[in-house]
Amino acid sequence: MAETEGEPGWLCEFELLDAPGHLLRRNHQRSYEIFCQVVGTDVTRQQIALLITLAKNPGASQNHLVGTSGFDKSTLKEMLGRRVDRGWVQRSRDPTDSRCWNIHITPAGEALLQERIERVAEVQKEILAPLPADLRPVFVRCLRILLGLETAKPG
Repeated sequence: MAETEGEPGWLCEFELLDAPGHLLRRNHQRSYEIFCQVVGTDVTRQQIALLITLAKNPGASQNHLVGTSGFDKSTLKEMLGRRVDRGWVQRSRDPTDSRCWNIHITPAGEALLQERIERVAEVQKEILAPLPADLRPVFVRCLRILLGLETAKPG
């Protein structure tokens, strides 16, 4: 590799602005900033995701929530504890298996979600706004493929 002025040879062919990890991190930061601006800073994206998941899966077990929310078990456990303390989530022992908890969104959690859901949807549109309309579903599909939520079809 040839050296350019001020740049060692081993670094010449690496372009940070072509590195997927770097670009994902910068877009993650951009989405965070949009979320805070539109939805506010008193609730996080992760908390909203948990409330949405609970609203769609009432009485779900923690194991089920791990699979549907994408949070790892320890993060989910900690997050649930804090949401219980805020009164947004309620846990109860599963009547058929006392080792398991059933998780429910409370009326307070549902009210918060109902109040913010339109702004959350607005954030999603704003995140994709710079892309041409025909590329938006392609981009979302690519993100789903990267997470293993669907497979790329050869072709």
